[in-house]
Amino acid sequence: MKYMGNKNRISKYILPIILRDRTTEPYVEPFCGGLGTMDKVLTGRRIASDYNKYLIAMWQGLQLDLPRPREIPKELYDRARTEFNNGTNIEFSDFEIGWIGWMASFNGRFFDGGYSGTYKNRNYIDEQIRNTEKQIPLIKDIEFIYSNYLNLKIPPKSIIYCDIPYKNTKQYSISKNFDHEKFYQWCIEKHSEGHKIFISEYEMPDEFECVWEMEITNAMATKNTYKPIEKLFIVK
Repeated sequence: MKYMGNKNRISKYILPIILRDRTTEPYVEPFCGGLGTMDKVLTGRRIASDYNKYLIAMWQGLQLDLPRPREIPKELYDRARTEFNNGTNIEFSDFEIGWIGWMASFNGRFFDGGYSGTYKNRNYIDEQIRNTEKQIPLIKDIEFIYSNYLNLKIPPKSIIYCDIPYKNTKQYSISKNFDHEKFYQWCIEKHSEGHKIFISEYEMPDEFECVWEMEITNAMATKNTYKPIEKLFIVK
């Protein structure tokens, strides 16, 4: 699924590092997003959490193969966006709001980037739906949990991968007030509890060590291409 910050393109590089010494440890993603890495971890216990309830409801609904529209005209998109903005479920369930929002929003920005639709004979909604539904067989046994990372109950001795909202970058509305300093402390605490914790970011404080990096071309807008250095960190 297209999702801002999706790690699908770099998963083949970072997952061998993250899972290098894994035997029976649970694999946990507290910021699961579009499952760009999670759907490639095919064995053992998998826990995917996120603080966007519509995202978790969407993945849970896809596990159950709930009915969903395969065509999403702008009028339908606008009605679902109104429900999202009002925090209501008069016409749509959380699953339906999540489905419509991620399938039909520009660049997977969930009602934060405008309606995608069709442009120059390219149907972006159909592409997003087909790509997302390809993930369904890969997510059947994932435990999806709606939770803030601070409140997430993590099994002992887990492998934790955090794809957090990057500092000093444009965020979704739900992550604009993300407290990076609090997150850094949480990582150190989880490390001290015996978990293995990995973090994707551009930069981290001195308490963290970069174990992998690569220049990646990003194009979240058609006329705005840039090449940041993606990095993977661990607690020292």
